[in-house]
Amino acid sequence: MSTSGRRVGGNHAQGFTLLELLVTLLIMAIVAAWGLPGFQAMGKRHARLEAANRLQTALGFARQTAISQRQPVTLCPSSVESAHKRRCDDNWSRDLMAVRGDQTENISPADVLRTFPATPGVDVEYSRGWRRIRYDALGHSSGYNGRFTLCPQRGRQRVEGSTLVLSQLGRWRMAQVPTDCGH
Repeated sequence: MSTSGRRVGGNHAQGFTLLELLVTLLIMAIVAAWGLPGFQAMGKRHARLEAANRLQTALGFARQTAISQRQPVTLCPSSVESAHKRRCDDNWSRDLMAVRGDQTENISPADVLRTFPATPGVDVEYSRGWRRIRYDALGHSSGYNGRFTLCPQRGRQRVEGSTLVLSQLGRWRMAQVPTDCGH
């Protein structure tokens, strides 16, 4: 009989020693700690891009609807006033709603053309402080031009954001230079 390995019920016992298991766990912890900040930054970039896409989609929908229906359309952050009424809010990080006409108060569900859900983890600020953007029948947003700043909610590290610029003609573009969201 061979004495080179332990026998358990006629078979050689296979497995790791406690020391091998601890070394493996230590290496895994070091690799995870090294990669975690990069993974978190990737998640914040993804959230920022998702918020930018949401805002671009909402602006495009409101503008195209105003042009195609030949009537004003209002885009604003949504706030629930009562069970059957909504109103425009000034927090652009909330759900956005496209509304038929030039309404900001006592908006009935029948006048809400579409709602765009909020993107969690991203703060959106409108430089003009308006509670709405109104598109006319030509798709112009005269008087509502400005900049939207999209910043991931930050932890302890400095993060970069994006800026979406809205023109008087109702068109938008993303600024090429990242926005510094450090306060």
